[in-house]
Amino acid sequence: MKRIILDTDPGVDDALAFLLAFNSPKINVEAVTTVAGNVNHAKAHLNAKKLLGFLGETDVPLCGGAPKPLIRTIGNAEEFHGKTGLGNAVLPVPKMETSPFNAVEMILKKVEDLGKNLTIVAIGPLTNIASAILADPGLPEKVNGLVIMGGAFYLTPYGYGNANAVAEFNVWYDPEAAKIVFNSGITLTCAGLDTTTNPDYKMSPYMFNKICEKKTEKAGLVVDLCNDIMERFNAFSLHDPMAIAYLINQSIFRTGTFSIDVETQGELTRGMTVVERRTHRINDTNAEIVLEVDAEKFHNLIIDGVT
Repeated sequence: MKRIILDTDPGVDDALAFLLAFNSPKINVEAVTTVAGNVNHAKAHLNAKKLLGFLGETDVPLCGGAPKPLIRTIGNAEEFHGKTGLGNAVLPVPKMETSPFNAVEMILKKVEDLGKNLTIVAIGPLTNIASAILADPGLPEKVNGLVIMGGAFYLTPYGYGNANAVAEFNVWYDPEAAKIVFNSGITLTCAGLDTTTNPDYKMSPYMFNKICEKKTEKAGLVVDLCNDIMERFNAFSLHDPMAIAYLINQSIFRTGTFSIDVETQGELTRGMTVVERRTHRINDTNAEIVLEVDAEKFHNLIIDGVT
């Protein structure tokens, strides 16, 4: 069983990742930490609390984190995720308290408690993770690893940006934090736009209808989360669920190891995850990148896991 901290900025696809993580017998969520990104931090934290309530997981520690990037202030992605961040879903606020530990304190606490038995999973901007590494530079060697949804690596035809021409949103939102994380030495696996935006791996109308047919409470939530996006785009990229799916069944993924750095200064390239392509440097790798997925097994894993 994977014991994880889930660092998140819910977010429609984050909500699907919640369902997948908490429904899987292969994952135990030790704590949830929140960060600003898809929506502001207050909304992200409230959404995480609502999702924990919906899932009956109010005993899981929920910790507030960074309300803004390390250096700059920036907007969000509410135009995609909806004003609340959860599409058309309406969930009650459960009677649970936010943990007295903030996100960084909880990450450091769980690292000390669990060590190599802990995997950190970040499906939002990397502000909390970078802050934890700055607080304890030895953290990367203490944990099992870090799995993120992030990056556009130009390793497949779909590895271009969605926040600008070359950068994926989570990295673009706080590139300084991402640079710290990518250069920290932590064992890092990235599910990026190279695969999450591949049309073969997206939620299709057929897949959406299969979920609708389930008629369960969880399936109903997925419909409310996704129906507006499906109507607008006729497909939905399963960004954050792919990172959770990787934890559940790595055998359906093909990955490659690469040397990656993050652009923080470029006027047009802020947040670009730059792959080292010079042959004399390619052995100096720091990240494992998801390149290919068994589409049928991935979709079945998602359908079963979220419903």
